[in-house]
Amino acid sequence: MNLSFARLTAAALCLSLTLPALAADEKKPAEGEQAIVTGNPPTDSPFARIKPGMKYAEAAAILGKPSSETAYCTGKHAIPFYFGIDKARTNQHFKGQGVVIFYSDFSSFGFGRYKSCSAKEPLEVAEVHYDANETGVAEGDETKKEPAQAAK
Repeated sequence: MNLSFARLTAAALCLSLTLPALAADEKKPAEGEQAIVTGNPPTDSPFARIKPGMKYAEAAAILGKPSSETAYCTGKHAIPFYFGIDKARTNQHFKGQGVVIFYSDFSSFGFGRYKSCSAKEPLEVAEVHYDANETGVAEGDETKKEPAQAAK
């Protein structure tokens, strides 16, 4: 009986030491993820001032309103012990400038393998992709014009 009590105590001690470490890593990207910046924006461009890890409010003040935006869950919300912030993302497209991808907050409901996820407000910059030829339209967001409205 003493041996099982000792094992239980040791297991509880190990768990109490590892849980705070897991909670501390919650706001950091996962180990294998790197901050991504592509393109070479001119120094006077707002994109030159945006850096991965920057808070959303700070980036929004620099960039202004995007031309279009898409939000999605990455699938990591279904991993039981994943504590990173890469569970949802928001892509903001800026015409003639590029795309900024943000880690986003999310809401998840359901249980087991039937979990559903929806992305909410952006949290911080994950990736910056400068492209002077950016159309400003998110994939799947193309709206078809009627022939009478088409440019001539």
